[in-house]
Amino acid sequence: MIHRVMGYLIAGAIFISGPAACTKKTTNINTIMTQSNMDNGLEVVIHESHKVPLVTMVLAVKAGGRTETPETNGVTHLWEHMFFKGNKTLPDQEAFNARIRELGIVYNGDTSAEKVRYYFTLPSAYLEEGLKFMIDAISTPLLEETELAKEINVVLNEYDRNASQPSFELIRVKDQLIYKDKAYLRDALGNRDVIAAANRKMLLKMKNDVFVPSNSALLISGDVDPEKTRELVMKYFSSWENPKNWKAPQDNKFPDFPKTSKLIATHPQAGTPSLSWTFHGPSTTKNPNATYAADILVQLLRMKTGTFYKKFVDSGLTYAASFGYYTQAQAGEIDISASMPAKNIETIEKMFAEEIKLWATDENYFSNEQLEDAKRALVISHKYEINEPSEYIKNLAFWWAVTGLDYYNGYIQNLHNVTGEDIRQFVKTYLLQKPYVSSILITPDDAKTVGLKDNLETIKKKL
Repeated sequence: MIHRVMGYLIAGAIFISGPAACTKKTTNINTIMTQSNMDNGLEVVIHESHKVPLVTMVLAVKAGGRTETPETNGVTHLWEHMFFKGNKTLPDQEAFNARIRELGIVYNGDTSAEKVRYYFTLPSAYLEEGLKFMIDAISTPLLEETELAKEINVVLNEYDRNASQPSFELIRVKDQLIYKDKAYLRDALGNRDVIAAANRKMLLKMKNDVFVPSNSALLISGDVDPEKTRELVMKYFSSWENPKNWKAPQDNKFPDFPKTSKLIATHPQAGTPSLSWTFHGPSTTKNPNATYAADILVQLLRMKTGTFYKKFVDSGLTYAASFGYYTQAQAGEIDISASMPAKNIETIEKMFAEEIKLWATDENYFSNEQLEDAKRALVISHKYEINEPSEYIKNLAFWWAVTGLDYYNGYIQNLHNVTGEDIRQFVKTYLLQKPYVSSILITPDDAKTVGLKDNLETIKKKL
């Protein structure tokens, strides 16, 4: 499953001693989180919540498209599927599924450009059995050829479902235009031919390169005692070893953002015409402060009482309009998007440019009250999240893999520090008179009506 998740965490930390190399407890009025580093490099995070007698454990790995090559693009996602197959303790799919039923486990996994997660939810009375189940799956997978062949077909079917979407080719070309020969690093779905040709040897190499304790974290949330849980984790996960001479995956470097370009894709099932402008945005490794301003701006433009919503949606010019930013460590994209009647496309394009100028220069576009409301809405969202322990720990796993918990721990406080001037400076730095890729998806009939012509094949030949 290819999946994206967002989440937030309030800051504050004190240090306590323990059997692991380093243990840190982060606390606030709603949550207690204990962090430990094991000798093998595995980071352990435990969140205690006694709302229901359940526990969720998530194994997060700094992997995905970011750790692939053109020859392995899509294999990380395939590896995710093989995680839920046989291992040395449960030698086949029948035994694996029987144990799932016996322990009452609900399970899944997901892969994206910068992370992989595997997660189990089960009765807290079976915590120890669940930990044993998890370590067997990650450390001793059989990756048996017959099962692999079956799962390759499953993943290819998932690929084909994605490829059948009207926007699929447009998004691929846009990514190739932005990231050029590095586009595969942002593509967790991968290359169909690579997936079809995957073999056991390829997966075993990926296991030794990526799925190792020093590149992973185990995050546990629910009806548990942190100290006892940490002891159980030490009992079962201490034997998991990094391969000899293992080296951490390196961060990736991407080409400069291209000059302003316009992509037009026609598809008979496109439905309502859509327009999107994609800009280069901040990453948490290069400009973390700008990411907080981006998140506040997203919230401000989402307000139905705000100027943006009134101009674009209440006016009837568009059916929907939005501003989007997805927090990542190695890359960053900003999108301004709308869906509208075909006759309004040209008008909306002009308005996008005018609106960006206003965000950068008009001190009254967002009031101080709206700014505080945006911050409050994000804090409330966080409070809702931490009261759902199962979802909270999955989100925390996302942030561990993508940004690190130091970024995550300071997130709310850094949001509070964002000012109106920070928002305007963000717009000047990343949007105002900056290059962008315009993407239009439209039916052939609507394209003909407004004089637009599909240019994807022409653009692809130039890439």
